[in-house]
Amino acid sequence: MSILFEQETGPQPPREIRSQIEINALLKSLQQSRDQLIITFSGRTQKFQSFIVHLNTGSGQYWIDELIPRDGDRYASQGEAFRVDAWRDGVHMRWHCPAAQKVLLEDAPAYCIPLPQDMTYHQKRGAYRANVHRTLETGVGITHDRRSLDFRGHLLDISATGCKGRLTGDHSGELQPGEIFESSYLELPDAGRFSVAMEIRHAVYERQTDETHVGLKFKLPSPTAQRQIDRFVNSLQREARRLEKEDLF
Repeated sequence: MSILFEQETGPQPPREIRSQIEINALLKSLQQSRDQLIITFSGRTQKFQSFIVHLNTGSGQYWIDELIPRDGDRYASQGEAFRVDAWRDGVHMRWHCPAAQKVLLEDAPAYCIPLPQDMTYHQKRGAYRANVHRTLETGVGITHDRRSLDFRGHLLDISATGCKGRLTGDHSGELQPGEIFESSYLELPDAGRFSVAMEIRHAVYERQTDETHVGLKFKLPSPTAQRQIDRFVNSLQREARRLEKEDLF
């Protein structure tokens, strides 16, 4: 059975995907959702960000945007190999690229890359992830005391282990994957504001809406904070199931 249609109940061990149909479908989902790609060049420790801007399964190629920070463009233009990491719905995807060619795509700079022949697929989260409607009064504060960084926004989705927030403006360069913001907090209906440290998983700037969407992982939340998070996620899940049942009739 294709892994795209298996019913997963929790974290699974990493698996290698070699079916081109499945690889193409996963890349298409990353493109449509504009999920962040984290790029690491061979022999270098610095991480760069981009996202898929076009996919052509007929020609066996895909295109990514220019890299942030811009040092990545220099390495890519030199033909250096790199690794790509991406996250989607609790799944970590990883593949390798031997080289990329800088081109113009609809008059904008981009990099053309052959479609990967294999991909590592690792479902790390089995928890239910609930979408958070913009009408709900929620908040997320991402604070780093030592770096004097303080961002405030609203929730896009949430699970027992993490969330995605939206911030006004472009903050993708200041929110580096892997960095922990220990003085962060959540604001949830009926729970108010409470502290929870968060790790940056990815951050992407959406030019159309002038928003930065940032994926966050909760780091060792207190028992009280975890109960508040679980209660909110469960309420969203119950509401989603109620609406699904109504749609059936």
